[in-house]
Amino acid sequence: MTFAFYTSEEHFSHQTEDDHPEHAMRIMAIEQELKSRNLWEQLIHANGEEANLPDILRAHSKGYVEQLHLIQPKHGHIYVDEDTAMTPGSLKAALWSAGSCTTALDALTANKFSSAFVATRPPGHHAEHKKAMGFCFFNNVAISALRAADIHHYQRIAVLDFDAHQGNGTIDILGNDQRFLLLSSFQHPFYPYTHYQESKYTNLINVPLASGAGSATFRAAIEERWLPALKHFGPEIIIVSAGFDGHKDDPMAELNLTDDDYRWLGELIHKHTNPKRVPILSILEGGYNLNALGRSVSEYINGAK
Repeated sequence: MTFAFYTSEEHFSHQTEDDHPEHAMRIMAIEQELKSRNLWEQLIHANGEEANLPDILRAHSKGYVEQLHLIQPKHGHIYVDEDTAMTPGSLKAALWSAGSCTTALDALTANKFSSAFVATRPPGHHAEHKKAMGFCFFNNVAISALRAADIHHYQRIAVLDFDAHQGNGTIDILGNDQRFLLLSSFQHPFYPYTHYQESKYTNLINVPLASGAGSATFRAAIEERWLPALKHFGPEIIIVSAGFDGHKDDPMAELNLTDDDYRWLGELIHKHTNPKRVPILSILEGGYNLNALGRSVSEYINGAK
């Protein structure tokens, strides 16, 4: 199985302050841990590219994109909401973040690799059609999923999101589009407090987890709720919002997952898709304790290889 690791140096352009949880050291921590485990040399390394405007506009309104460019500061930083810092290089980084994901997608659809992990920032799954929030400007997963459907003509695209925070933006953009199956596990009640309920969406399956939930509860819920839906849907490609802030050491959530849970997730997704040779695109979302993030991503990749 060929496994690609995508990133881009342009993520450094998004220069959040040192005390902001979403900062450049996140990517560096992942790379350092992969190297320390001798996983680095087992991966095929590739660089992303800047996203093109048609890809962005499949997921976001033209007015929203124009507004972001208008408000981007020339110096210092502003906050587009209480959490999301914007600096002079933030949109450049966001375009390269999305473009790294679509570049990886194109390589997967051309059978260059069977799986890819995109270590990128800023993340994306909270960005809605017309709204930036939760550290996110452009929704990398939704942009990739819509490109997979409209350009590569996939008709059954499964989007899996195991971040501790529900991917409200992905649901806002892809909800009720029957080309997509949306599987979401998250702490509840918790940020973003939008409570996207299954009753409003015919293609959404939620796995809400109470504060303090650990491995046994998480794994049982995934097996009960996600696996039957995946089997029935029969995806042609899987796109993963890979958020690691459910780890017990992470300061941004209150779940009690462990390194081994992320290895288990990688294995689970791989086992489901391997017999059918379904390509898997995993895209980094949350994870803010640097040590836990590096270990968890390494375990996830090791399980998915």
